[in-house]
Amino acid sequence: MKKIAILIILLISTVILQSQTPSDCTIPYELIENYERDIKNLSLKRMAELNSPDFALISIPQTWQDTIAGGMAAIMNALSLPESDSVFNLYCVHDLTGPLQIYNEMLIQVDVSYPWTQAWQNLNALTGNPAIDALVTRYGLTVSAFYDWSFADYALLHTDSLLNIYALIDSLVAVEGVISGEPNAFFGTAGKIEYQKLGDIRYYDFYFQFNDCFDGCDNHRKWMFKVNADCSVEYLGAENWGVFGIEPLPAPVNCNIFTSLRERQLHKRVSIFPNPSDGVFTIERLETGNILIIYDASGRILQMKRVEGTTTQISIQTKGIYVLEVKCVNGIERHKLVVR
Repeated sequence: MKKIAILIILLISTVILQSQTPSDCTIPYELIENYERDIKNLSLKRMAELNSPDFALISIPQTWQDTIAGGMAAIMNALSLPESDSVFNLYCVHDLTGPLQIYNEMLIQVDVSYPWTQAWQNLNALTGNPAIDALVTRYGLTVSAFYDWSFADYALLHTDSLLNIYALIDSLVAVEGVISGEPNAFFGTAGKIEYQKLGDIRYYDFYFQFNDCFDGCDNHRKWMFKVNADCSVEYLGAENWGVFGIEPLPAPVNCNIFTSLRERQLHKRVSIFPNPSDGVFTIERLETGNILIIYDASGRILQMKRVEGTTTQISIQTKGIYVLEVKCVNGIERHKLVVR
């Protein structure tokens, strides 16, 4: 039996406000490879939250995905931010809970008096019903099982695609012979990502949930991030929560998805001299089309220029420490500039 729910929930919140960390919203391969389902989950939830007519679409529109993925990319690309490492690389936080999810299976109740259902009873996806077969073909549906239960008959359908399964069920239910449908949800998962967008500012909360997660986890650590319009990132702090008290984080999962991302960013191709300088820097080994962005210590963009050759100069008038970001074809290089 689950621990008594009326016990007082303990909540300790420690907010650590930090200055902006320069970053970039360019979406790396590593993000799509490891977080495509999460991005689509968050898109689905955002469409539902805003009552968007796009929620009725089976394929999730790319524009919703790009907005969410761009902000997540800014957090992932902020490699100097330890908390970015925590959520993506050490604790590998994914969006696995909540009322709306991307599922790959659905239970479809059918009326077996319709002849076309015989194919599904024999685990054949194509039925001879044009409306059903159009959906089967377009979305790659297969029949994994058929259940002849005493109270109803159900086909278990599967798709490898990451779709809005709720809209797909609605399309199936519109066909004569289909009675109802529901996602084939699974239990005992842990992890959550929450997303909000206010104006041009994006907010992401990453929850690592642990301890007794079969029917609701007893503890979590939440990391909170703000992504600004210029793609700079602010870490807003962390919250530790527990039903029976605050427990320490367990050992990291260590999915190590940053390995190739770090290698790409740490392999510096561009040469800068002198550095430190009196304010004029020469940059060599560039390529036409490279974008140079200079940030001050607070993350504010001071200069931005497109390179038209292999060598260029930049000038900074005020003493201090700055970040030069070079957007290249193969990724992003970041260099510290010192004006003395």
